[in-house]
Amino acid sequence: MRRGKKDNNHDAIVGAFEAVGCTVAQMHAAGVPGFPDVVVGCAGADRMCEIKNPDSRYGKAGLNANQSAFARDWRGGRIWVVTSPDEALALVQNWRKQK
Repeated sequence: MRRGKKDNNHDAIVGAFEAVGCTVAQMHAAGVPGFPDVVVGCAGADRMCEIKNPDSRYGKAGLNANQSAFARDWRGGRIWVVTSPDEALALVQNWRKQK
């Protein structure tokens, strides 16, 4: 089983979600190919988020093959891509408006 690595911005993004009252399950090491990095509980719903670091070559490349296949085949909700704490906070604001 391959364990995923955290992006350099992972902890800051998780911290941003938690700072505004979200719960976060960190899944980057779950061992399921392509599974998103975190599951965020917010406004009565669970949302899966893939964290990407736009400052790295790997992050700039977008979703890898496993992540793309997981997102394509997933029969649940959308897979969100988050690249910064500010982006995480904007998502939370939007999710709370949709409640």
